[in-house]
Amino acid sequence: MMVSVIVCTFNRDRLLEKALDSIIRSTLPPGFSWEIVVVDNNSTDRTREITQDLSRQHGQLVRYVFEPRQGKSHAL
Repeated sequence: MMVSVIVCTFNRDRLLEKALDSIIRSTLPPGFSWEIVVVDNNSTDRTREITQDLSRQHGQLVRYVFEPRQGKSHAL
């Protein structure tokens, strides 16, 4: 079974890195695979850089998506 953890964020780069580190340290039961999808909801901070750095470190586990229309409904 595939699990996607979707993290929608807007200008919270200082909290994002800690949140993603915590999620990455999580473990799933056998038979599950997962991904973390960070949806950057038009941020002007370091959200993209932080996510891309983690993606380089953890491969396909962390993905970055940019959504220019602000608001949770658009980000989801």
